[in-house]
Amino acid sequence: MDAYDWSTGIYAAAVAMAKCMTTEELSRTAILLTQLGTTLGTLAALRQLEEGGSGTTAARL
Repeated sequence: MDAYDWSTGIYAAAVAMAKCMTTEELSRTAILLTQLGTTLGTLAALRQLEEGGSGTTAARL
C-alpha cells in the first residue's frame, strides 16, 4: 500500500467514525488517538536507541 492509499484509507475511517459520534466523543477520540500515536512513536524511538539504532533516529538524538 502506498502513501496515497494509506492516507485515503485513514481519511475514510475518520469520516466514517465522525459521522456516528457526538462532538464530545469525536474530541475525546482524537485526543486518545493522538496520545496513543505519540506514545507509540516515543517507544519505537527508545527501542531503536536501545538496539543500537541503524537509522536516522539514533543519529539525530
